[in-house]
Amino acid sequence: MSSEKADRKDILERLEGFRIESAHSNACYRIPRGGSSVFLKIYGPKRPRAAYEIRKFLGALGVRQPVEYTSPRKRMAFEEVTLRCWRERGYAVPVIVGNPMPELSPLPLLATTFIEGMTLREAVRDPGMDPAKRRACLERLFSEVARRHDEAFRTNEPLLFHIDANSRNILFAGNSFYHVDFEMGRPWEPLRQCASREVLKMLVTLSEDLEPDARGPVMRLFRECYRRKDVYQWVEKSITGRPFQVVHRYSSRKRKKRHPGTVTLYDLIEYLVSS
Repeated sequence: MSSEKADRKDILERLEGFRIESAHSNACYRIPRGGSSVFLKIYGPKRPRAAYEIRKFLGALGVRQPVEYTSPRKRMAFEEVTLRCWRERGYAVPVIVGNPMPELSPLPLLATTFIEGMTLREAVRDPGMDPAKRRACLERLFSEVARRHDEAFRTNEPLLFHIDANSRNILFAGNSFYHVDFEMGRPWEPLRQCASREVLKMLVTLSEDLEPDARGPVMRLFRECYRRKDVYQWVEKSITGRPFQVVHRYSSRKRKKRHPGTVTLYDLIEYLVSS
């Protein structure tokens, strides 16, 4: 092992004390700096590794792949461009900062401000949060999504869609909320398809976080704030218009039988249509 690689390995081992939990294969750290913290993400191969390598190989052959299946450096570059795009247009996202560990510069990494806050999942599950405050937070979030999507369509900017807008990637901090984790995307798709991906990811995960009797009111609130009929039509078509409906519906029923709290895409359509 070269001296440079040995030094890098030693630094990564010392960083383990700052490592934070991540649902992805990337290594994430919270590095103290001054009176605050820096969020450091080191991009790595996706799991399962075999599927990831197949996707990369297909990409090398010219078969277009979603951003999340590209190389670590390409994912890093895409996230960096997206963060800058959102910041320039006034949306709350972490700020890109200087690398606090210059010794690791050869690695594909991104350093941003660390956002101190409560995830959307934690907010809707928090029994101590006042229901009126929770509703106000959701209304602000849904209204922001609607405004941002309108701007994306008006300016033809696919980067303004947060494809991985699950309830862990939206943070409430102070009087603001922040979107994080932008290494997923299909910027070549039609804008309505990109919009429907964000809507589906956010509402499915949010619905699973809510108690069953709370899902209807939250879906109604979303419909009040988000009024793009073309996106709703695309959402419904993407679910009920897929080929092999018998297989999809059977799979949906099977999932719900195994995990009663699961909210399937068919459930979501019913919530949106009936709410």
